[in-house]
Amino acid sequence: MARRRALNPQSGISLVELIVVAAIAMVLFALAIPVMQSDDVAGATARSLISDAVRARSYARRAWEPVTMQVDATNNRWRALTEGGVPLDDTGADADGWKHPDAGVEFKNVDGFPGDLTFLPNGRATESAAMYIVTGSTQWMITVDALSARITAVEMTDEIE
Repeated sequence: MARRRALNPQSGISLVELIVVAAIAMVLFALAIPVMQSDDVAGATARSLISDAVRARSYARRAWEPVTMQVDATNNRWRALTEGGVPLDDTGADADGWKHPDAGVEFKNVDGFPGDLTFLPNGRATESAAMYIVTGSTQWMITVDALSARITAVEMTDEIE
């Protein structure tokens, strides 16, 4: 006959066991987070650039004046300028309005597309534009459609040349 075990109200996990499991989980999370962050540096730069482009497009429509987004691939920087050449106020920008990506991130021009783009007050852009953002093995392509001024970012899986 099988013996039945009496339930012991004192049984369960001890505080020491709980602390050991929590410590192991924290170590695993601490190892995983830097790996995920280093892969997302180009994505973070892409999101920052898109945010600035959306703000420039919005300013152009609200102030009813063209705003130019300049992306300087040679010096790895970008900024938004009003029609009068005044940089839009932005946190993290230098005195001339330039913003710089994190170390290891670089911009690359896409053949046939300009580095600068002007958003018009009617909600359109002067022409379509595209730019690569590259770091290590992660690559993003930012595009802007001239007719709708729609800004998109796509993580690339193929190597760019």
